[in-house]
Amino acid sequence: MTTATVCDPWIERLIHDGRLAPGARGLTREESARQYNDCNGLVASDQDFLYTPTQAACTVRELLVDIGLDIPEGARVLLTDGEGGSRCWSYLVELGQIDFACEQHRHITGESIHADPLVAALPWA
Repeated sequence: MTTATVCDPWIERLIHDGRLAPGARGLTREESARQYNDCNGLVASDQDFLYTPTQAACTVRELLVDIGLDIPEGARVLLTDGEGGSRCWSYLVELGQIDFACEQHRHITGESIHADPLVAALPWA
């Protein structure tokens, strides 16, 4: 008897790109990201830090509060190269807003968070 394996497209893409090993297929997204970051000694201020899309959305939500933008709890965070703001069930975020929020967060807390890994993990609208 064979067991069907469900492949996570996010994990498969990272395996194909060479960022994750094939053994990541048996892990959750969060486990894969944690293992990748731990094995490479990465922290949020590193450009190669790996966020899952859910982790990136939660982090962006928290960062945008620092610049006065409140994203509704149930809204899906999406990137846009147009005008940001609330759209139906989503909240569109501009790249510049993420960069500015990371910079302001560093000024407020002293903690550096690199914007590039957040942008890489979020889907586009």
